[in-house]
Amino acid sequence: MGERNVNDEKTKDKKRYLVPALEKGLTLLEYMAKTNQALRITDIHEQLGIPKTTVFMLLSTLESMGYIEKVDENRYRATLKIYNLGMQVLEKNDVIGIARPYMEDLAERFRYTVHLAILSNDSAVYIEKVNGPSFVQFNTKVGQAMPLHCSAVGKALVAYLPEEQLKEMFSRKPLVRYTENTITNLEEFISHLAHVREQGYAVEDEEGESGIRCIGCPIFNNKLEVAAAMSVTAVRADLPAVRFHEVGMAIKEACDKISASLGAMLR
Repeated sequence: MGERNVNDEKTKDKKRYLVPALEKGLTLLEYMAKTNQALRITDIHEQLGIPKTTVFMLLSTLESMGYIEKVDENRYRATLKIYNLGMQVLEKNDVIGIARPYMEDLAERFRYTVHLAILSNDSAVYIEKVNGPSFVQFNTKVGQAMPLHCSAVGKALVAYLPEEQLKEMFSRKPLVRYTENTITNLEEFISHLAHVREQGYAVEDEEGESGIRCIGCPIFNNKLEVAAAMSVTAVRADLPAVRFHEVGMAIKEACDKISASLGAMLR
């Protein structure tokens, strides 16, 4: 009972500082944004229970600020200004700032090095790095470019690109062999990317450097485009093949949460 009373008091304190007119205005705006048809003052009054006089004043204010427009003499509808505001917020989202806590969590949890990368000039470029507490440390650096075809972040970054775009990209930058595991045939690589999409994560199994393994996943933006990719890097002994799926799904879960913060509506 004591805890309930404390929570009730906190709720009362929050409500004490609410601005009723602003609350009504935002409620009205949200309602208009969700409906597919232009609304009359009477429609809004009946649906939201706001007095007609108040509805009229709110509509007049919102119309003057460009959030709604008058369709005819009696009906109103929301404009795209709400959408534009949302896009401005999304554009200011910092993928590094959003991803950093997840990177730190993965580094601590698995004791691996975690990288965040973007696609730039037909390469995967590291934009953030978090070292794990392992004895083994990698000398990778922010700003370092990695080949797309033999890095986990690279595979994750291009896995969802159209095949025509992939062919054009790799016509400029051929698939160079770095180890005996490197995929150097484009058709084979494109087929490999289909497997990446199917399982939700990419594995780089000693393809860029012998003894080094990486697992990475894509991060999507609000347009469901790959905005970045995150991966873990470890020596072969610390990342046995039997752990690929476990680690891959953990990275995917983190990347899905980052994607959601960027506005991606993933299924």
